Amino acid sequence: MTKSSRLVVGFMLIIIGLLAGVLLTANLNLTHSGRASSDSEARTRLEEKMESMSDFSDGFAAVAEYVTPSVVTVETEKTVQMANSPFGDQDPFGDFFGQDDFFRRFFGTPRNQPRQEQKLSGLGSGVIVSADGYILTNNHVIDNTDKISITLSNGKVYEGKLIGTDSRTDIAVVKIDEKGLPAIKISNSDQIKVGQWAIAVGNPFQKALSHTVTAGIISGVSRSSVGLDTDVDFLQTDAAINPGNSGGALVNLKGELLGINTAILSRSGGYQGIGFAIPSNTAKNIMDQLIKSGKVIRGYVGVSMQDVNDQMAKALGLKENRGAVIAQVMEGSPADRANLKAGDVIIKVNDKEVTNGAEIRKQIISKAPGEKVKITVVRDGKPQTVEVTLGEVPAEPVAVKKDESLKKSSERLGMEVSGLSRDLATRYGINPKLTGVVITSIDQNGPSFAAGLREGDLIQRVGRKDIASVKEFSEEMANVAKGETVLFLINRQGSSLFIAFNLMN
Repeated sequence: MTKSSRLVVGFMLIIIGLLAGVLLTANLNLTHSGRASSDSEARTRLEEKMESMSDFSDGFAAVAEYVTPSVVTVETEKTVQMANSPFGDQDPFGDFFGQDDFFRRFFGTPRNQPRQEQKLSGLGSGVIVSADGYILTNNHVIDNTDKISITLSNGKVYEGKLIGTDSRTDIAVVKIDEKGLPAIKISNSDQIKVGQWAIAVGNPFQKALSHTVTAGIISGVSRSSVGLDTDVDFLQTDAAINPGNSGGALVNLKGELLGINTAILSRSGGYQGIGFAIPSNTAKNIMDQLIKSGKVIRGYVGVSMQDVNDQMAKALGLKENRGAVIAQVMEGSPADRANLKAGDVIIKVNDKEVTNGAEIRKQIISKAPGEKVKITVVRDGKPQTVEVTLGEVPAEPVAVKKDESLKKSSERLGMEVSGLSRDLATRYGINPKLTGVVITSIDQNGPSFAAGLREGDLIQRVGRKDIASVKEFSEEMANVAKGETVLFLINRQGSSLFIAFNLMN
C-alpha cells in the first residue's frame, strides 16, 4: 500500500471514530434527558397532590384560627369548711390514715374542734354564643361554685355571672359584661353525619394548655346508653378530649358549632378515642330557656319504664322486641289521669314508633306542658291509643301509684317490690339486662325475711310463671291462696336460687 493510501485509510478511521463518539455521546445525552424528563413529571404530579393536601391542611389551620377566639377558659372556685386537727399542722393520723380516715368517719369531728376554710379550684372550657357575652359550658364545670372567672383567648379576664343550669342535659349558661365578642355560629346538629370531620377546641388538664386543638371525625350519633344519666343523645367523636375540655367546642370544617364537649369513655381517665358532645340543637334549646326564664320546663307523663327484651317480649305476648313496658305509674300524674297502667307496653308516641325507653323519654321532654300526646300501648296483647295531656316535671318526687292487688301482696309477704330500673340495678348491683321485680324493702319480722328473702333480691319467677313487671307479680301472687306454698326464683348478686314458703294469710 502506498503512502498516500495509508494516509487516506488513517483519515477515514479518524472520521469513523469521531462519528462513533458523537453517536455515543448523543445516545448518552438522550438517556439522561429521558430520565430527567420522567423524574420531572413525577415531581410535578407529587407537587400537585401535595398542593391539594396543603390546601386541606391549611383549611384545618384556618378553622382553628377562626374558632379559637370563641372558646374561653372557665376557672371556678368554691370554699369548703375543713376541720382543723387538734395536732395542728403535724397531724400523725392525717399522715398515716389520710384525710378521710376510718377514725374520723367512725367517731366524727370533735364538737369543739375549730374549722377552717379551704378554697378548691376547678378548670373547664366554654363557648361564646353571643356578641354580648353569653357563654355555653357544662353544668358539671360550674356546679356548686362560689366564683367563676372567664379568660378570653386574648388573655383578658372577666367575672362570670351564672344565668342558669340544667343537670339533666349538663348544660349551663354564664354571662360576662362585654360587647362585640366573637360569637360562634351554631350549626343544625340534626344534619350531622357519621364520618364527617370534627375539630375540638378546649383547655385540657391545665390553663397553660388552653385552646388546644384536636381533630377527628364524628364516629357516632344518638348515643344515649353510655353510662351517663342524662336526657341527651350524644355525638361521639374520636377528636381527642381530656379532662378540662368539658364545655369546649366541637366544630365542623365551616367553623360552626356541632356540640359542647362533655365526657369521655375511658378506663384510664384519659383520652382513649371515644368522647361525647351535647348536640348543638339540644344545647341551644336549653340555653334559650335558661336565658329566658332561668330554668328548663319539660313535658311530663309520670311513669317509670324499662326496655323490652326478648324474654320480656315473650312473657308479655309481644310479636317483636321493641318499646318499653311501664313498670310504675306515679299517683296523680298525667299517665294516671289517662288510665295508663303498669304492664302497658309503649310502642308509639304521636304515631312514631319507638324502640326503647330513652326514645320515649326524649320525645316527651322535648314538648311543653299542656300539649296533648298520643301514646300507643299494647295491653293484654292488643294495641290501643291513649291521649295524654302533659304536665310539668315536678320539683319533688311523686308517689308511686299502687293498685290494691300489689298492696295486698306487700302486706301478705311483708315486703315491697319495684320494677327493675337503671337506678335500682346500680344500687343493688343487678345486671340491668335481667328481668323481674326488685325487693326494695322487707320487714325483718315478716314471712319473706324468715324464708330467706332479702332487700335487693331480684324475683324472676313466681311459681312456674316468669315475671317481667310489678303487674305480673301482683297477678301471680293473687293466685296463691292462704295456706298455700309460694315458690320464688330469685337472682342474688348474679346467682339464682329458689325460695319456697307457706303464706299464712
